Amino acid sequence: MFINYEHENSVYQVGIEKRNNKFFITYDNTEYQAEAEEIKPGYLKIKIGDKLIKAVVTEGEKEKYVFIDGEIFRVKPIPLTGRRMSTKREEGDLRSPISGRVTKVSIEEGNKVKKDDILVVIEAMKMEYLIRAPYNGVVKKIYVKEEDQIEIGEQTVEIAKED
Repeated sequence: MFINYEHENSVYQVGIEKRNNKFFITYDNTEYQAEAEEIKPGYLKIKIGDKLIKAVVTEGEKEKYVFIDGEIFRVKPIPLTGRRMSTKREEGDLRSPISGRVTKVSIEEGNKVKKDDILVVIEAMKMEYLIRAPYNGVVKKIYVKEEDQIEIGEQTVEIAKED
């Protein structure tokens, strides 16, 4: 799911995907893993890493109000414009979505991988982005190694899809 919203005259784009009862939130080309539970209607408990966030969400006529740690955030969902925006890439696209440093390469050429296995971890601005296997397959070629600097759009890994 992809969400566009406005807060304090700025537009933010957030991708949200649920896998194995966890949420993976992509914001500013960085993926965060979160667990969320609705305690009662409008009351949320969200865990991101070691941080626990309690939030209350209420709805106005055209916007939502989010209360977190004594602060109030007014957010207004906005429709997508004519420009097609998506957090999904073509299946099998393993190019880096960010510029950063490769901190981990979890596979070797010839390894069998399963869909959603973590292949490469890239760090940018103290945040990590995970490159995951888009399908079951075999690692044909690895284009990066740990500690490499990588630019947005650079190929990371090539996988031959298993039928």
